[in-house]
Amino acid sequence: MASKEEFIAHLQEDLAAEWAAVHRYTLQAARCTGLEGEVARELFLKEAREELEHALFLADVITDLGGEPTGQCAPFEVGQNVQEMLRINLEQELADTKRYFERAEEAEDLGLEDLEVHLEQMAADEAGHARTLRRLLGR
Repeated sequence: MASKEEFIAHLQEDLAAEWAAVHRYTLQAARCTGLEGEVARELFLKEAREELEHALFLADVITDLGGEPTGQCAPFEVGQNVQEMLRINLEQELADTKRYFERAEEAEDLGLEDLEVHLEQMAADEAGHARTLRRLLGR
């Protein structure tokens, strides 16, 4: 069971990952060209906006719990072509899904039921992103 301080630290890591996702998807969208790239570009821009919403939510939660939200970005890869970008994003979305389910369990342990439900929804969002990426990769 995580303490409140550990929970805030984990949320900070999640926030850094969301900032990285916003940057990664934005840079990937900018690098997409051609017909194949145009489809990926629209997807990446949509994902960047959704990841920004996650980041804003996490920043608010961290503040509400008495922490100071990080402005730091986790390290990330961009990829050299659309297929590589899709693969990188799939791996990250799967990791994010796992992290948010873990965070939901921590919230439950701390008696933060409303936060638990929201984190489970975020995990479901990330799992949906992964499903879309799998389909685009032909998996």
